[in-house]
Amino acid sequence: MTASKAQNPVEAQTAEATSLYRRPSQARGVQKFEKILDTVDHLLATRGIESFSLYDVAEEAGVASGSVYHFFPNLEAAFVALVERYDILFAEICSRPIAGDLVSNWEDILNTHFETSRRYINEHPAAMLLIIGPGRSWASRQADTLGDTEIARAMVASYSEHFVLPEYPRPEILLTYAIRILEALWELSFQQHGQVTEELSVETSRAAIAYLSLYWPRFLPRAR
Repeated sequence: MTASKAQNPVEAQTAEATSLYRRPSQARGVQKFEKILDTVDHLLATRGIESFSLYDVAEEAGVASGSVYHFFPNLEAAFVALVERYDILFAEICSRPIAGDLVSNWEDILNTHFETSRRYINEHPAAMLLIIGPGRSWASRQADTLGDTEIARAMVASYSEHFVLPEYPRPEILLTYAIRILEALWELSFQQHGQVTEELSVETSRAAIAYLSLYWPRFLPRAR
């Protein structure tokens, strides 16, 4: 979707962020594109936000600098693409099946999603820098907004495997807001501790559950 055809301002801004880079369609180009992103991820984790350039990326990846600039005109464009990739991974995390004997109510699913996501982001320094750290830009925030929507949809599908969710307010909207609560508290944890601590994770779950409990009873009807 182009910015001119976007349905609302958020979609328009997200489309603008995504258009910062060129995504390949051919298999060979996709392979090189992903290799470059892997290298940016590695350099972020080992050097930090402002300690390397696209030329460093090209050298580390073993590709021509022209190839890097073909996909990404600047580092911010690469960071946006990485944020989108991380959000896809978080959606996949929330799509993993949860055994029924581990679920007594919907809070158990939320706690599982949040804790699994916490472990992932703590193990990936580049993701922390770009999503809850100093690497966040307006463009990457807009990309992350769309990503949060997709994560929320994955969460709805996971909940629906076990329970019948109320149709109104739309559960994907409520869970998107819960994700934004998570990001705010995780950002605070990163500022204070350089990671998402277990203590702040527990507080995050409490805050999200308190918010969702305004709309959902603790024990929802079981899905058949």
